Amino acid sequence: MRYSAPLTPVQAEQLGKDVGMIVALAAKALNHMHGTNIDRLMQTFTSSNALEVTAARYLKALEDGRTPGEAAGRAGTAPLHDWAEAVLEAVAVARSAQLPGGSQEAGA
Repeated sequence: MRYSAPLTPVQAEQLGKDVGMIVALAAKALNHMHGTNIDRLMQTFTSSNALEVTAARYLKALEDGRTPGEAAGRAGTAPLHDWAEAVLEAVAVARSAQLPGGSQEAGA
């Protein structure tokens, strides 16, 4: 389906279905991850802000000429990449704080 701004009611309903499928497939991928609080992560990925970002990424990829499948793949994997980058950054910050010369929080 082609989307145009502003979305018609039919387009809005289809976009909702598309984004729902994208998030469902991302959830299925997350189901196989061990050592992660999946419930909390899924609450984050299905928040209204995350759904809006997923929809925007999907529409942008379609606008860039991607097929619906490619657009869905890009929109669905983006939150996983964002999450992984955030985890790696948090680990790096924690490790640098433990190294000699790294900033130590209170009580040193």
